[in-house]
Amino acid sequence: MKNKNGETQETSMTNGATKPGVSEIDDFTPRYLDAAELTFTRSEVGTARLEIRDDACHLRVVVRRLMPLSHPEAYISLAADEDTEIGILVNPSALAPESLEILEEELDKRYFTPTIQKIYRVKEHFGIHEWEVETERGRVTFSVRGLNQNIKQVPPARLFVTDVRGNRYDIPDYRELDAQSYQQIQRHL
Repeated sequence: MKNKNGETQETSMTNGATKPGVSEIDDFTPRYLDAAELTFTRSEVGTARLEIRDDACHLRVVVRRLMPLSHPEAYISLAADEDTEIGILVNPSALAPESLEILEEELDKRYFTPTIQKIYRVKEHFGIHEWEVETERGRVTFSVRGLNQNIKQVPPARLFVTDVRGNRYDIPDYRELDAQSYQQIQRHL
């Protein structure tokens, strides 16, 4: 039965009287998933699909790292969409090899973050900074609007740069870049 706030309540009969009780479902308690119960597959259109043995099958699953810097290989959130979490997978390495491969592909798509190895130039034009850099995947040019909002420093010297398209680039330690690259960073930060 629903109460006046729209919450589901359980009722029980005791000596002919109805006794309301609050449902035991708590939306804020995390659900930890057992890797042995999970199977990832690909749908016909290529999206990741998740089956939880004896429970449910989700035709599309969204994966997120809950601790992307401190524990990138653990604590993976699995969700039915961007807002509806299915549960948390603490130890993905315990998945079957085929399922682990699909999970890692999905994480790679979501967290594609090339590492900047060299900065050729950063040129500012009307508040937009154009970066020309070398990454492990080749030479790239991208634009950044608002350096203060789109460059995040993680102590001691790691930088994450987000371009106007939402792509992220990583500089693990700007102090280890060559002298020219380091000067470009110092000039524009």
